[in-house]
Amino acid sequence: MEFLSTIGEIDQEIAAKQTYRQSILDLLEKRFNNLSETLVKAINKIDDLVWLKPLNLETITVSSVSEFEELINRRNSTNI
Repeated sequence: MEFLSTIGEIDQEIAAKQTYRQSILDLLEKRFNNLSETLVKAINKIDDLVWLKPLNLETITVSSVSEFEELINRRNSTNI
């Protein structure tokens, strides 16, 4: 049963990542209207649940889409 538990945990993590990504996109679109395809792709590439959680909160504190893009770019440049 250990194996089934692990599969369930993986499924939950995948679902959580998808939920956070969609939430980030929805909130940014609601606040700033149109989002660039580049930004949408960048958000959809994020696979780190630990980063997606705080990034979701940043959607309500940033003052512009470019500020949000800078957050993503800074994070990407430090993880190279």
